[in-house]
Amino acid sequence: MLTVWEAIQSRRSIRKYKPDDVPEEMLNQILEAARLAPSGSNRQPWRFLVVRDAQQRKELRELCLRQTFIEEAPVDIICFVDLHRFSEDSIAKRRQEYIDSGTDKTITGRFADPDFQEYMQSLPPPTREQIIPGAIANTYIAVEHIVLMAAALGLGTCWVGGFDPAGINKLFNLPDNLVPVVVIPLGYPAGEIPPQRPRVSLEEILVDLP
Repeated sequence: MLTVWEAIQSRRSIRKYKPDDVPEEMLNQILEAARLAPSGSNRQPWRFLVVRDAQQRKELRELCLRQTFIEEAPVDIICFVDLHRFSEDSIAKRRQEYIDSGTDKTITGRFADPDFQEYMQSLPPPTREQIIPGAIANTYIAVEHIVLMAAALGLGTCWVGGFDPAGINKLFNLPDNLVPVVVIPLGYPAGEIPPQRPRVSLEEILVDLP
């Protein structure tokens, strides 16, 4: 297995896959890597649908701008935001876990102020519009865990953000609290591995203070 650094360096967006199936133990390891991802207030807003069925992959391809590799890959993982993770009951459960784990003893700044904590707890649950941007950002962390774990195991993936979200929920008869955000084809790369596209230099990504 590759190290994290090796996986980061070798990862490519793969758009051609062998028909070979992905072993269940590999898939479970990849999903476990996603499960262990960090998230704000430990909300863990992600949900994952593993699609192996050939007919479903064919229909999913149609919903992903007809990109052939969606059907070609032996596995597709559809990554969702679960809005139920922000219900009052879910928030209360995460808050209690925060206390039980002792994490509350490590906080600093305003979050360590009991009055501020009480104020935060008195706020009404956020609206759907308020939830979605942060929930997507958190889910992307778990998605990158999937991508890097797959690379470490010698598998290929590709971030796919072009799809019909309502069509995905309809295809799989899913409720609207599940919001699809990314589709990840998964499998063994076929043909030549594409070279890494140029990245801007380290100097260019650092912010210079005036």
